[in-house]
Amino acid sequence: MRDPYLYEDVPVLKNLLGIKDAELLERAEADITAFYFSDVDGAIQSQVFDLHHLLAIHKYIFGEIYEWAGMIRTIPIIKGENILGGDTVRYSHPNEIERDCNCILKKLNSENWKIIGIDSTAEAFTKYIADLWQVHPFHEGNTRTIITFATQFAEANGFRMDKTLLKDNAAYVRDALVKASDGQYSDYKYLTKILKDAIRRG
Repeated sequence: MRDPYLYEDVPVLKNLLGIKDAELLERAEADITAFYFSDVDGAIQSQVFDLHHLLAIHKYIFGEIYEWAGMIRTIPIIKGENILGGDTVRYSHPNEIERDCNCILKKLNSENWKIIGIDSTAEAFTKYIADLWQVHPFHEGNTRTIITFATQFAEANGFRMDKTLLKDNAAYVRDALVKASDGQYSDYKYLTKILKDAIRRG
């Protein structure tokens, strides 16, 4: 099946900039999203951490680049991961994304985060964030959106996280999310470690 997110004549994501060169689009996306990423906490504020909030973050960060920013993806995705030996994480089917997100977010919001210690907080938070990331609600930009959501949620619930630490170690964070989303082989310790460090430094 042809990917409707790509141009018909080149394997590049359709974008509002009209760029059909993959490397040029990657650079433009990095520059533009860096600007909006730095301001997203001021622009997107809510005490209700639901799917609408998650979609709003994605739309704000990517809205100048992609027409589908802030929209749930409509096709299944497969991404070969080096850290998994070329295998892919089993992401949610498009028809199940809304249900899966709502289920995870309901549990996340049901925890009493103010009464548990830092170790328990980091371990529990790791599993919720990894589960949410594994849903992969968007065609592109899931890690940046979900980590932004996570840091906003943490601050609202009394355990602020050091966003600079997460940003400066973005590749590690993504690999840790992949390892924590590998089905029966999921390994949470890498993600727990950096989230715990971020909470301690926050």
